[in-house]
Amino acid sequence: MGAVSIVTAAVAALAAHTAMAQATPQVQAPQMEGRRRLSNDPERLAPFGLMLDAGMPEGAGLSGVLRPSQHLRIHLGGAHNGLRGALRAGLTLLPLKGKLSPSFSWEFGHAQAASTKTLNRRLADSTQLPTSSMERVGYTYISTHVGLEFNATRRLSFFVRGGMSFMEMDVPSLQKLDEPFRDSLSPVETQSWMMRKVQPSGKLGLTFFFG
Repeated sequence: MGAVSIVTAAVAALAAHTAMAQATPQVQAPQMEGRRRLSNDPERLAPFGLMLDAGMPEGAGLSGVLRPSQHLRIHLGGAHNGLRGALRAGLTLLPLKGKLSPSFSWEFGHAQAASTKTLNRRLADSTQLPTSSMERVGYTYISTHVGLEFNATRRLSFFVRGGMSFMEMDVPSLQKLDEPFRDSLSPVETQSWMMRKVQPSGKLGLTFFFG
């Protein structure tokens, strides 16, 4: 009887294992089919992107983009105006769906003014190009733009924007430069100063989405 019981238990266990193996694909199949439908959904948005643009006052820029919804894009990255680089962040609102939509954008950027140590190294290195006085200018800007965005595909869009920028430029004194550079300074360069202004600005670019 003991042997019969063992055989019976083994057969029952084998039958249960076979039934579970047959049921597993039936459970997983709807899940896999759901994932395939999600990836092929024409309404699904790729959440991440790279934005390449050029404009004033920041110059050329490259930023990472987060697209949490059809109507909102957030970007963070950097830009370079030919003299110095800056960090920037901003957001864009798109009120309409479809191929073409108006856009409303706000952006903040900042570039630190060059230190006297940096300028000393630059002036002392005769292998480099002559230094520009604008290299020591730091600036902060806040821009607000209105524009148009063209969604060429689900992953590629182009934009053009225009508006106004508030800029604050900070120029430190050069009195701490090493000799003999300090002796060649003009009276204006021996003093620090700051300038604020509002000016027209704009940009154009493209964004490629992935994920």
